[in-house]
Formats: sequence, structure tokens, C-alpha cells
Amino acid sequence: MQNDLKAFVACEVHPGPIKLVKTQVMHGANYFSAGPVICMRIDLGSFDEVFSNTIEGFYEKLTKALPTLYDHHCSPGIPGGFFKRVKEGTLMGHVMEHIAIELQTMAGMDVGYGKTRSTTEKGIYNVCYRFFDEIAGLYAGKVSLNFINSMLQNQKFDIDQSIAHLVYIREMRLLGPSTQAIVDEVEKRHIPYMRLDAFNLVQLGTGKYKKSVRATVTSDTNFIAVDTSDNKYLTSRMLDDAGLPVLPTEICVDEKYAVSFGHKYRKPIVLKPVFGSLGKCVFTRLENQEEIKSVFKRIKTDYDEVIVQPFHPGNAYRFLVIDYKVVAVSQLEPPFVIGNGKDTIKALIEKLNACPDRQFGDKGRLSKVVIDEMTLAILKKHNYVLDDVLPDGCQLTLKNSGSMQLGGIPTDVTEEVHPFNIFLAERAAKIIGLNVAGVDVLSNDISQPVFDNQAVILEVNAAPDFRMHMQPALNKSRPVATKLVNMLFPPNHKTRVPVFSVTGAEGTTLVVNMLNFVLSQEKHHVGMASTQGLFINNKRLKKGDMSNPESVSLVLKDPTIDLAVLETSLQGILRRGLGYKYADYAVVLNIDDKHIGQDDMEHIEDVAYAMSVVAEEVFAEGFTILNADQPLVFEMTERLYSKPAYFSCHKKQNKELQKHILQGGLAVTLEDDMIKLYLKHNVYDLVSTGELPVLNQKEAPATVSAVLAAFCSLVAFGIEKNRIKTYLIEFNNF
Repeated sequence: MQNDLKAFVACEVHPGPIKLVKTQVMHGANYFSAGPVICMRIDLGSFDEVFSNTIEGFYEKLTKALPTLYDHHCSPGIPGGFFKRVKEGTLMGHVMEHIAIELQTMAGMDVGYGKTRSTTEKGIYNVCYRFFDEIAGLYAGKVSLNFINSMLQNQKFDIDQSIAHLVYIREMRLLGPSTQAIVDEVEKRHIPYMRLDAFNLVQLGTGKYKKSVRATVTSDTNFIAVDTSDNKYLTSRMLDDAGLPVLPTEICVDEKYAVSFGHKYRKPIVLKPVFGSLGKCVFTRLENQEEIKSVFKRIKTDYDEVIVQPFHPGNAYRFLVIDYKVVAVSQLEPPFVIGNGKDTIKALIEKLNACPDRQFGDKGRLSKVVIDEMTLAILKKHNYVLDDVLPDGCQLTLKNSGSMQLGGIPTDVTEEVHPFNIFLAERAAKIIGLNVAGVDVLSNDISQPVFDNQAVILEVNAAPDFRMHMQPALNKSRPVATKLVNMLFPPNHKTRVPVFSVTGAEGTTLVVNMLNFVLSQEKHHVGMASTQGLFINNKRLKKGDMSNPESVSLVLKDPTIDLAVLETSLQGILRRGLGYKYADYAVVLNIDDKHIGQDDMEHIEDVAYAMSVVAEEVFAEGFTILNADQPLVFEMTERLYSKPAYFSCHKKQNKELQKHILQGGLAVTLEDDMIKLYLKHNVYDLVSTGELPVLNQKEAPATVSAVLAAFCSLVAFGIEKNRIKTYLIEFNNF
């Protein structure tokens, strides 16, 4: 799998008139967008300033190959708007952007955002577009470029194969539907999250408040309980001891024992592994002695231990238990086909899979039915092969399980379940010790108590699939992800540590050091990333420049911190975007022209625009602290979603700052040699510059600004002004 994915990442860009210069992956808010984007820098070469309406047959080729681009509104703002632009004339970078978006959408990743910008170099453009997954996004961009080049050179191109590859990447890389639903729920609550591996391990929250989920197993889930639930024999014994209705279950030592077990109960038997999942190697309704012996040998080839049970008829139900409470119940029907006297069984399965609700993998409403060993065994039991024509009206079940991954069909029956059955399911989860559990029940009528119709509990499963409850084939959806997040983060429970983010041209390291010092004195456990390294509770764990986006996660993953202080460099913003989603307190110190001429920065305003990302990405209840003495920084006020605060050495010259103060806003100023605080229509003398060792060492303008910014940030955080003064008098920069 990994080799396949590496091949997709390294997707070759075919020779053609348009060339790929470089790619950038922006995982956080950045110069181009408030969200993650891939930027592909392309050279239009001979097609610079060549518009689509002047290229013979281009419009016709594009509309024929990708008719779904009709749904792209583009600047006209109407369906067909993008095609209208192509017909009237647009550049190839713009076309590439829309194709990269549409390819991902057609593969089930509806990204829906893009932007193409010119650069400081003639014929060079940045094509930027949203992505769900980095590998899928990069692949879509390269395919888009190859596709355009093929049209320009009148070459054939298999766009369907590329979409199939994107579907494969989606299935291998994207979070599963259960985990994604949990992530969607925490996003609604502005709880930050981080993906920790290539599968389904995700951190929810930050610092000391963080929790983790892998699929639907949480960091609060008992490991012993998960291990116990995997053992179907042990689970059955524990439930039986607790008085719950289960099937007689025994370890099957050999095939003779299996045959004698069937004779003992005078029923068909079920053979399955002690440790198994998804109905793999589960064989039901075994009666024939030779069949039983054959099946036993088959299971033993892959599994060490086999259990035997009497076959028990009934409908299969999944009780979802979260925090030891039943939150949803689904009836699960295995996939089946019904004969029409004309089509072969294989053709009937193909028609079943053609239903739009059925998709490859687990990202669709229903999964496609794969013809596997289980299906073939069922066919053999009924004396069928795939090429046989199923008689008219004959129903053939294709799996032994109604598992969603196997193509099962779920129906929500939560409101039909008898209260006593809910009690038993919750008790089963408690007996095993699973705070998130899928309890499987066989019953003829779930609206009646299980003891009244000989119903039984089959299994208690860890990591239950949420999809059947979120997207049932029939009846209402249940907000089960909400229930899980409520369990992890009860009302009024903190989910994240406050984040301070500081950017600027000079003085940023001094500000983060002052913040770290004062907050540590206030008994906070601070994680800090700066140009001097990575610090946790004032212990330097890594040396070197850590003011980059990659270092942010190292701080926010730490389970010991209750505050994060981040130095955020302009280079990091331009290269990869912010390493966090939102800060609670953001500081923009100053701007200079040193970066002009790099990264397509032509003017000082471009530098300010890039730095304004830090100012904008702040929680609404947070503060953005701006340098009122620099007009380009002060103007960032117009783009804020948070509360503004200012620092200044020239209050008298700034009428807007004076207006802010008159309105009761927060500001820290230097007037003569006194640092003053303005807050809620009051003014306070904080400290004279002569009392601060850091200013005695170097009273440069950037140093003064750093001190004012630190004061302002700490007041905004809520530390009493005199304590700040005391701490900063003690502070010596390191």
C-alpha cells in the first residue's frame, strides 16, 4: 500500500508546454488562504497570455472529458459559470485550478475552493486549491497539469483511471467515517485536533486537556476491556456469569468435537475463530459431518483457536453504547440479491453494487459487496456458482454478517427497543468494561424483552462502527459522534490550552521569553517554541530555530503544559502556513522590508498581508495585540475577528488609538519614561523604563515595543498589573 501511495505522490509530470516549477503544501492559514491549500507554481511558457477561447477545440475537449465542471460557478456565480469563462477566454492556470478541485470532488473529496495568482516572474503563476489529504491533493494537481498538456498537444488521456487512483488514495488515507464524524463534531466546538498517524489516531484538544481517539476507541477506554472483547469465548463466559442470555459456547478442540457438539444440541452449529472480526471465517448452519470437518480445518489454517455454538435464528441488532448508555440501535441485514430468472448471480451482484449509495471502501452510505471467500462458501452451500442464473423470486444472502464493511444494510430501530433490552445491553458493556461498545443481539422481536423470545447476546465489540447509526438505509440518523464527544469533554470541561502567538520583524524572541517567564512565575506549565529552541516548563528539549509550523505540534501534543507560547516566523507562514488553527492571544510587533524580493513579495504591503494571518486567526473571545505606531500593523484591525488591543510609544500622534482608549479599550503606552496601562476608562502608571533591566541593557525601539507588547498581552490574559511589574523587574533575557 505504502509503495502505491509513494508512486502517486511521485506522479510524473509529463513533458508539455506548461511546466511545474515547485509545489508547496500549506497545512494552516497562510498567505493565500485562511485554510489548507496546495500551491503549484507553474510556468505557462508559450501559453502565457494565451486565452482558452483562442485554442482550437479546447472548450469542446474540456466539456466532453469533464462535464461535471458545469457545477463550478466561478466568478459569474451561476451553474456553468466556469465553462462560460473558458468559452470567453481564461488562462491555463485558472483552468488547472478548477480541474484539480473537480478531480478531488469526483473522488468523493469535495474541496470547493481555489485561487490562481500571478507572481513577480513573467508567465509564472501560483495555482492554489483546497485539499482534504496532502497526497490526494498533490496527485490531483499533477494530473490536472498532465491533462491540460495532453489537450494542448492533442494527446489521449485516461481521466477515469486518475479518478480511480484518487478514490484509492481516499480509502487508504482519509479518516474513516466514524473518526471523521468525531473530528467534525469537535470542529463545531472549536476544539483543535491533530492527526497523529496515517490511519485513524487523532488527538482532540491540546496540552493537559487532550484526549485521543483511534476509530471509536478513546484514550479513556480500558485496554483490558478491549483485549477481553476480542476474545469471543471469554466474553461469552463473562456475560453468562453475569446472568445475561448467551449461546452455549465452547472451545472446539478438533472436528470430532464439533460434530458431537451438534449432536448434543440437536441443532446446526456455528464455527468461528476465538479472535475474529467482521464475520471473517464465521460459518453458520453447519449440519453435514463432512462439511463441519472441512470448515474446522479451514478455520484452523488461519487461527489458533476455534469456538463452536449452536445456530440460533433471529434478526441481528447492534446496540451502540457510549458512556455505558445505549444511544442508538440498528437492525443489520446482510446484503442479498433476488433472482429474476435471467441474470447470473455475478450479474445480480454487479447490479447491486451499481446503486449510487454503494461505494468502494467505507466512505459511502453503503459499501460495495466484494465476492470473497465468505460469499463463495455460501454459494457452495446452496450448490451455486457465480455463473448460475438465480431463479425468479429466489433471495440469496451474500454474507454471514450484516457488518457495514461487508455491505450490510442498516435500519435504525432505536425507538422500537424494549427498555429491558436497553438495560441488558448497557449491563453487557459494563461487565466487559467498555465505555464505547457495540453489543450484538439476535432477536425475533426487539420490542419484546429478550427473555420472552429466546434472544441472545452474541458479542460485545470494541471500536464499533458509527456509520450504521449516522447513515442508516432506513429511518432517522442518530448523532452518535456528539454523544462520544460529550463523554470525552463534558459541559464546562476545558479542551485546549491558551495559545500566545507572536510575529514580527524584530523583538519576537524577547516577547516570548518575557511571556514564558511571567506565566511560569504565575505557576503555569508553559510550552514554548522560539528561535532558541523547544522549551517545556523552562527545560530546553531541542536547540535551534523552532519558530516554524512543524514545531507547534510538538508543543501542543505535550500532556504536561497548560499554556503555549509560540514565536511565529514570517518564513514559516510563507512556507507552510500557521502550525495551529486559532490562537487566544496574537501579537504583531513590527514589519520591515527585508523580505521584499523573496517569495513574490514586491511591496511592504505584501509582507504586512502575510503577517496579518497571525492577527486574523484568533478566537473571537481572544485578543489581538497590535503595534499602533506602524500603520500597516495598525490597519490589521480592519480584518480582526477578535478583540483588539494596542501598544504605542506615540499615543499623542495617533487619533485612532486615542479613540480606542476613550471607548475603554485595552492599550499600553510609553509616555515620557513611564509605561502606562489604559483599561476600561482608567489609566494606571505601571513602571518606569529605568526599573526594567531589559531596557537598561538595550533601549532600542524594538526592545521597547517588545516590553509594551508583553505587558499588553499579559494584562489581556488577566494577570494583575502589579504582579506583571514585579516579574518584569526580575526578568533577565536569556
